[in-house]
Amino acid sequence: MTFTFTSYEVLDTGVQLHFISPDPGAGQPTDWYVVVTDAELVGATTTILLRQLVLDKLNRKFRAANGIATRLDPFIGQSLII
Repeated sequence: MTFTFTSYEVLDTGVQLHFISPDPGAGQPTDWYVVVTDAELVGATTTILLRQLVLDKLNRKFRAANGIATRLDPFIGQSLII
């Protein structure tokens, strides 16, 4: 999947990066957001390290969304009683 970096927002705890996927595929969102914490930004001392950090975060989010959705979707609409 292709992600295009479109904007960012500075938060109290880091920076939220906004990416758009122009052709996300069935069931996938067009907009993707990842947060890079201040601590992570300090550790990304070069452009290459920052790019890898963001790529890792997007990859984790994309892969986790696919894997988690198949397990959680059956529970949508169910109630829990505590």
